[in-house]
Amino acid sequence: MIISGERDINLVTWNEAHFHQLYPLANNPKIAMNLRDSFPQPYTIHDARHWIEHNQKFNPPHNFAIEFEGKLAGSIGCDRGKDELRTNMELGFWVGEQFWGKGIATEAVKLFTQHLLDRFDIQRIYAQVYDFNVESMNVLEKAGYIPEAILKKAFIKRGVVGDIFQYVKIRGES
Repeated sequence: MIISGERDINLVTWNEAHFHQLYPLANNPKIAMNLRDSFPQPYTIHDARHWIEHNQKFNPPHNFAIEFEGKLAGSIGCDRGKDELRTNMELGFWVGEQFWGKGIATEAVKLFTQHLLDRFDIQRIYAQVYDFNVESMNVLEKAGYIPEAILKKAFIKRGVVGDIFQYVKIRGES
């Protein structure tokens, strides 16, 4: 599956063509710092293999490779809430450092958000961002997400406790 955007940005289901591009792109402590601790660091060739094989099981796909000008630039995906929270999806994304500041993440979030609203019976999509990750907050705001909550003292990274900023996009609201 390919979700096509503007400026030669596409969201593509993970496949073998991404394998040798993924681990060098993802193996960056600056990326891992902004993601949950379940994101491996260092990111190895084995982590890349596991991620691609894991994502080939989903139908419909929940995670996509972000491609820019035909090259892997990052990843975007979601997790659907369970039981009574099934009207929610949590959004996550990252872009390789050499692609920062080019508007790729913003375009990817816009494309993926529309895809989720078109494809799934959900009411809201939310994303959580660590307080020091202002760049991702800006991406979400440019993509039409609004600040919803600040979860005080909600995370710990490298021994430092901080706040999580939560952003939301509600179906039918602009």
